[in-house]
Amino acid sequence: MLPVAKGVPPAIIGIAALLGADAALLGLGWHVASEAPLSVDPVAESRWAPPDLDPRPAAMGPARTLEPDDPVLARPIFFPARKPFEPPPVSEATPPPAPPRPPPPDPVFVADGIMLTGSARKAHLRQPQEIDGQWYTMGQVIDGWTIVQIDAGGIVLEQADRKFEMGLYSDASSAFRKVRRSSRRAAQ
Repeated sequence: MLPVAKGVPPAIIGIAALLGADAALLGLGWHVASEAPLSVDPVAESRWAPPDLDPRPAAMGPARTLEPDDPVLARPIFFPARKPFEPPPVSEATPPPAPPRPPPPDPVFVADGIMLTGSARKAHLRQPQEIDGQWYTMGQVIDGWTIVQIDAGGIVLEQADRKFEMGLYSDASSAFRKVRRSSRRAAQ
């Protein structure tokens, strides 16, 4: 055993020994690498080309024809029971699905007037068969239709995803037609 220097911890001596061994191995590797000639193998000198991964048809053998009663095709892999897919039987007892409901009819109101004062917006609406109507504000619901907008030209009603714009003066109104005809005559 080597004499240990007094006052030096054994851990420091171990680290120094490992560093010395590393230096010796590095020197030996450098010496071997500098003295050995490089490879003169003709394979190593040729240019590298990627491998041809496409198998040759002759190497694969004759093409296999698929038969309709082939047991591999009869038991598909991706079905858990490995049985061919069969659609569910259609029973005559189950009724066909109901057709979608038609959209609700357009609202039938008569807009008699609109009042816009400051921030207050009101519309006077009535059913065609009624004589007197009622004042409504935005957000109120009439026969399932919600008033979403009131402006000087008319109102906008909304139900589900449908919007219905109703003007203050309807084109179908006979009084409006008379006013429009009389204004044309006066202009001529």
